[in-house]
Amino acid sequence: MKRLTFLPLLLALGTAACTSPPTQFLLDAPTSDLRLRPMVSSVEVRDVSLPQYASAADGIAIQQADGSVTANPNEVWADTPERGATLALARNLAAITGARVAAEPWPFADLPGASVKVVVERFLASETGGVRLEGSYAISPVGSGLRDRGGRFDIAVPLPENPGTSDVARAHGLAIEQLAEEIARRLAG
Repeated sequence: MKRLTFLPLLLALGTAACTSPPTQFLLDAPTSDLRLRPMVSSVEVRDVSLPQYASAADGIAIQQADGSVTANPNEVWADTPERGATLALARNLAAITGARVAAEPWPFADLPGASVKVVVERFLASETGGVRLEGSYAISPVGSGLRDRGGRFDIAVPLPENPGTSDVARAHGLAIEQLAEEIARRLAG
């Protein structure tokens, strides 16, 4: 007859009980003060495409001085980064333009006037600098006569000396705010 022991199970439960949950940070862009009149009355924001390191759930990515990218699993985004970036971008575009703006899937019966697609190549804090948001965007007509337009962006937000993770999260949000301002300018003219 085999003798069962509960010691491994008790040790595993004890270890799990001693670990604390990770600290969560919002990817929360402040609302821009910029106000522009767009050439369309409604805009769909497609899901923002992020690099794998920026969309991973295992921590907020930081580029080290040697070029490696690491993440602390005890400090994570509170929402999926794609969703957080998409919603922050949509919220800012709505505030800046006054247009009806929503993230995909478009929830309204009428088609949007335009659709915005953002592809991010770099969205990363650097141990030796700030947060950099780099990539491209495309604005496509859907239910309007707007012409296709697009562009590249390269946004740098400085970090204070000896930044904490809350500073890094705030800088990510400021970068999204600046991206929204850039896209809004293209929607306006």
